[in-house]
Amino acid sequence: MNEKINYLDGLRGIAAINVMIMHFFIILVPAMIYSDRMPSHLGNLEQIFSSTPLGLIGAGNFSVCIFFVLSGYVLTQKYFRTKDKKIIVSGAVRRYIRLFVPVLAVTILSFLLASTGVFHYYIETVTVSGNNNYDNYWTFTPDIVDAVKQAVWGSFFTGDDTYNPVLWTMTTEFYGSMLVFAMTILFGMKRNRWTFYLAASVFFFNSYYFAFIIGMGLADTFNSKKSVFKTDNKIILYIILFSGLFLGSYPVGTVTNDSLYGFLNNGLFEIPKLTYHILGAGMIMYVLLNSRRLQQVFSSPVPVFLGKISYSLYLIHFLIISSFTCALFLALHPILPYWMAAFISCFLSVLLIIPLSYLFYKYVDTTGVELSKTFYNRVVDPFISSISGNTKQKHISSTIFGIYNKLFK
Repeated sequence: MNEKINYLDGLRGIAAINVMIMHFFIILVPAMIYSDRMPSHLGNLEQIFSSTPLGLIGAGNFSVCIFFVLSGYVLTQKYFRTKDKKIIVSGAVRRYIRLFVPVLAVTILSFLLASTGVFHYYIETVTVSGNNNYDNYWTFTPDIVDAVKQAVWGSFFTGDDTYNPVLWTMTTEFYGSMLVFAMTILFGMKRNRWTFYLAASVFFFNSYYFAFIIGMGLADTFNSKKSVFKTDNKIILYIILFSGLFLGSYPVGTVTNDSLYGFLNNGLFEIPKLTYHILGAGMIMYVLLNSRRLQQVFSSPVPVFLGKISYSLYLIHFLIISSFTCALFLALHPILPYWMAAFISCFLSVLLIIPLSYLFYKYVDTTGVELSKTFYNRVVDPFISSISGNTKQKHISSTIFGIYNKLFK
């Protein structure tokens, strides 16, 4: 569980940046994401972005699917390599604490910002940009008790994201993690485990949990001694890579039959964008696991650094956009062209988000990791060891007693 695979961290970092870019677009130039469902501010540029693979630049939902595939892989890959069930037990026990500590901190931060009233800049900005999909955020009355309840319970078990819209993924992340832990420990050693994987894939096909199962399946495949799915054929890898990127760029807005994606809009899937984005994320992960060249790219310093701070960046970026970015945009909008005001606001915000994410990572995220380790090592592991020890003692005692009975009675 402590292993770091640099190129996977790098992929996670790029995905986190992609989610941030999507939220810049959604708030300032929403037609970039939702096409003709939102007012246009940049002429034809928004239509081009929202209806072609250029939309990958802000494909946040696709990036979230990459997060989930990565979780399914990273949480189980060491088990499939070592077959040590203690790894799964440790991961399952520690998971809530590891996720919870940063969520609590960012929820309290959101409460403090909301109490100062700075989120009214967000409400004014979405009014200017015309995004009526997001105009219901930050309209609540801040309450510290409610904030703590949401951080402790709501974010993980009921999907409550009042204090931070990005927390909608925490419920899926937590339950998805428990799903792959349970499947791994129940079926991971069975010869017919792929039958169970397939059954789970069918059952969860129309949900984000499908992404976790794909990640777990890839972990099983790529950490076994022999794998028929490993290949160094560049043609095959390029085909899968570009197919995955194309599926990942499937728009979240309106898809017309005469568009580039019209042939995919065929009614085959219940939620097309969800299924295509998950399949695309699985394809990208598959190529990365097979391609040394891509692994080198994502193992370079910048992606790895972004991967290190990715969870922190993911948690805090929307708060900064909703306050600092929107306030700056509202100040620049009356005196500059719309596109320039939006660009400057986003650019300067990134210069703030990155260092704040690093500080959050250093002082909050790492604390969550260490607390989860401490809890397991000092409370859970000794308890398991004592039970195991008592079981062994009972077994030895019963064996000795049995031998005694045979010899002397």
